[in-house]
Amino acid sequence: MNIDELEKDWAARGFSFGIGTIKAGDGVSEAVHDDKDELVLMEKGTYEFKIGDKTFMQAGEVEAFIPAGAVHSINNLGPNDSKIYYGYKPKSL
Repeated sequence: MNIDELEKDWAARGFSFGIGTIKAGDGVSEAVHDDKDELVLMEKGTYEFKIGDKTFMQAGEVEAFIPAGAVHSINNLGPNDSKIYYGYKPKSL
C-alpha cells in the first residue's frame, strides 16, 4: 500500500487523512458523526465492522464508507496491531 497515493486519492474525493493504530483484540467503541462522512481502511488483519444495524467481517486494505449519522464501531480480531487510516468530509447532500 502506498500511503502517499492513498492520501492523494482521499484528498481528491474531499476527505481529510489521518493514521492511528488499533491494537490486537481492541477496537473503537460506538461512534457517530452527524455532520460528516467517514472513510476507514485497516492496513492488515481481520476486523468486525458495525455500521448502523449491519455487522460484517472485513480483511485489511478494504475501504469502508460510513455515512454521516451512522452509528459505527470496529474491532481488530487479529493477533497483531494494525494501522487504521481514516478521513472525514462534510456530510454528503
